Amino acid sequence: MLAETAQVPYDLHHMRVAIATVFAFGVALGVAPAVVHADSAPLPGVVFENRVIPMPEGASPLAPISHTLFLNRCTGGCLVTPTSFMTDDSRTDRSSIPSTAKTLSQGYGPTISNADAQWATLVDCVKQTFLPFNIDVVTTDPGTASHHEVMITDSASTTLRSGLNAGGVAPFIGCGGTYNNGLSFVFQAGGNSMNFICGAVAQEAAHVWGLDHEYQKDDPMTYLNLGSLKRFQNVSVQCHDSSQPPNPVAQCQCGDPMQNSYQYMLQTFGASNLPPATLTISTPQEAQWVKPGFPIRASLTSVISGAEGGNASIDGTPSGAVTGLQPLAFNAPTTLAGGDHAVTVNGVDGGGRSASATVHVKVTAACSATMKCGNGLNCIGGYCIPGRDVDGGLGTQCSSNDNCITGQCGSADGDQLCTGACNSDGTCPDGYSCLGGAGADGVCWPSASNSGCSTSGAGSSSGGPLAMLAGLGFAAIVLRRRAHK
Repeated sequence: MLAETAQVPYDLHHMRVAIATVFAFGVALGVAPAVVHADSAPLPGVVFENRVIPMPEGASPLAPISHTLFLNRCTGGCLVTPTSFMTDDSRTDRSSIPSTAKTLSQGYGPTISNADAQWATLVDCVKQTFLPFNIDVVTTDPGTASHHEVMITDSASTTLRSGLNAGGVAPFIGCGGTYNNGLSFVFQAGGNSMNFICGAVAQEAAHVWGLDHEYQKDDPMTYLNLGSLKRFQNVSVQCHDSSQPPNPVAQCQCGDPMQNSYQYMLQTFGASNLPPATLTISTPQEAQWVKPGFPIRASLTSVISGAEGGNASIDGTPSGAVTGLQPLAFNAPTTLAGGDHAVTVNGVDGGGRSASATVHVKVTAACSATMKCGNGLNCIGGYCIPGRDVDGGLGTQCSSNDNCITGQCGSADGDQLCTGACNSDGTCPDGYSCLGGAGADGVCWPSASNSGCSTSGAGSSSGGPLAMLAGLGFAAIVLRRRAHK
């Protein structure tokens, strides 16, 4: 349950006497208080039972239990019949938690605004939570067929049993054990936010499958950050009870201090038959020329909502990591040497599944007055830039700055071409003239012999005004050339 826990000693399968955690948002058939709202303080708890069933010796993953989870809205009411411990049965609505027969009211009943729409939202949220695993979440009663069940009710928890004050309750099957046809309960009075109820359903169902509480705020098996969206996390974290802060001696029910809920669910039910996550690198493109420090952008596509994050590497060397962002965005090192490089981006979806993609780029080498560029390359702005025979090269047509290796798309006399700053002395590579002034005030533009049109001479600063315009999503250098007379 989502609440404080009470503690009593127990002896577990001839193990040493330890402290048992008894739950109110998923009890070990004991109860403790619920958090009525996500930001309220837990109420004092009442413990009435504490039983933990060890995993049978020799049991293996993918236990032969039902993979169907029935979300029962209790339309028209749910009659729950008491039974002895470990004879709980969802097929006959028998539970060891109530002391007498009880009728629970409909979940998202007629007193709730937009009840049907809210119910549909809840069902979708629960399906998303269990999406990575081979679990079929249904809303139609499977009847006598084996299935697990969570009853969602508008009734208060005290309706089920006097003294029970909880957001949800379930028989706890500990030590990696599983129980078929388990029956759990979630009470909307324990917290009415959609994320709270969704997390409560996931936690109550998973207690029957053997998962303990844990100290991971984004996982449905936690007490932390109640009311936030929860998904099973593929990480080993410490178990805990809500009445104590995490500490090195905190134990899960079977003595192991750590738990990985995602891997446990995967080992118990197997992976769902979902299309794999895919990752696409949008920037840079395959075989693109780029300058050191170039941006890297990628998008992760998955049927499992959310993204845990990703990382980038260049030639296998890490180049940045992000958490939970879409699109995934990085920058290559500004010190990257010129030449051919492989850019790889890895991403992880909300279900912990990985996807990756790789593109190959040509990084411009540094150049200077004493460091010459190779054949077909032009020294512009301190980098060796290819010419008009390469997309994005100096003098090629462009529609935005992103089209150009130099990052500058210039406009003059109706032409839009990739350009770059003139040298400090107003010179440009062979075949190009400086327009607009020397140095940073001027840019290199194809000369008459190279472009078939007349331009101002090299070093000219009288070719017309130079301006930076914001248009078409880029800042364009605009030049107005004058013809020689």
